Amino acid sequence: MTKKLNISILFWFISCSSIYSQKKDVDINKQYLKIKNSKTLIIDSLSLIRGIDFSNGDNADEKKYKIFKKGKKIIKIEYDEISNGSRKWNKKTTIFLENDIPFFIVERINGEVIYRLDSGEKSEPHKVIEEIYVYDWNNEKVKRIYNGHEITYQMKICKLCYEELIEKTKLRFNSK
Repeated sequence: MTKKLNISILFWFISCSSIYSQKKDVDINKQYLKIKNSKTLIIDSLSLIRGIDFSNGDNADEKKYKIFKKGKKIIKIEYDEISNGSRKWNKKTTIFLENDIPFFIVERINGEVIYRLDSGEKSEPHKVIEEIYVYDWNNEKVKRIYNGHEITYQMKICKLCYEELIEKTKLRFNSK
């Protein structure tokens, strides 16, 4: 009898936690769609062109910033890095904010992967879409969806990277 009770309690706990998680996902999706579909946002953009990248590194040839404001608050940031050198790629980061804290992040990467073979080089297109649902920014509680599949081994996100991007973006637009 106690085994059945323990199993019932375990299943009840799992179902409650999954319902709570789904509710959070639904709330995040509603908030994200509300911002995405809003027609009254103030939009500002800035493009920086560095020139041709001779180092073949990860440095971008062009960086594009776009902010979406509601009143004086930034609620969405779009950041593009584009490389037109020997390894073409485009990385777009979209951060949705509430009170300057990210709640949903989308990373899109389009590029080429180059394989070095004995007979020469082979390149293939490389596409990645990663969605990050942020439940608690300070404690780094997130859910990651990578190319449509939830990642079960939840690695920590680069919180510092996103905070730096947000601050750099704010500085760029305040100095305009």
